[in-house]
Amino acid sequence: MNSVEHNYNILEDKTATGKKRDWKGKKRRTNLMAEHYEALQNKTGIPYYGKKAEKLCSCAECLSFKRDPETGKLKLYQAQFCKVRLCPMCAWRRSLKIAYHNKLIVEEANRQYGCGWIFLTLTVRNVKGDSLKPSISDMMKGFNRLMKYKRVDTAVLGYFRALEITKNHEEDTYHPHFHVLLPVKKSYFGKNYIKQTEWTSLWKKAMKLDY
Repeated sequence: MNSVEHNYNILEDKTATGKKRDWKGKKRRTNLMAEHYEALQNKTGIPYYGKKAEKLCSCAECLSFKRDPETGKLKLYQAQFCKVRLCPMCAWRRSLKIAYHNKLIVEEANRQYGCGWIFLTLTVRNVKGDSLKPSISDMMKGFNRLMKYKRVDTAVLGYFRALEITKNHEEDTYHPHFHVLLPVKKSYFGKNYIKQTEWTSLWKKAMKLDY
């Protein structure tokens, strides 16, 4: 028999800054999520969970890349994503798209308004799992009230808002909070400046908190 030599390179997908994109790690976490759904089906007998598990298992199984003729770099050309809400792979892909679109908006806002930017984090106390959904609903309403206050409206041009939920495993509680990127008028850093203590007071008022 004649021996056959195979020449191949292991593909590495990197960002513009040279950081390696962890496709393998995201796929592992997606498969782990599929196992959780399978366990739920076995426990409850509800087919819904089994279907979710199947979708998760097939997420990003095959990735096709094409080389850009201008830059010579490889770009993702074709892939099948499951679009299951809790899929780590799909959540990562959504975050990349959102970051790209936000970058374009920030650049355009800077061009048109020459605005400044501040980063705001808005929090509430930790809650138990059965109180998480109503707590998030209250936060959404509170945030809308906050942005309509004259003190805020006169200084802020708009916002990017992201909800993050972390878990305290020791106390079995959840911590919902907003990360907010605010484009502000140039006058904000003068007469319209809002101190941290005032932001706290306004958020407390908007949320109707007693703490």
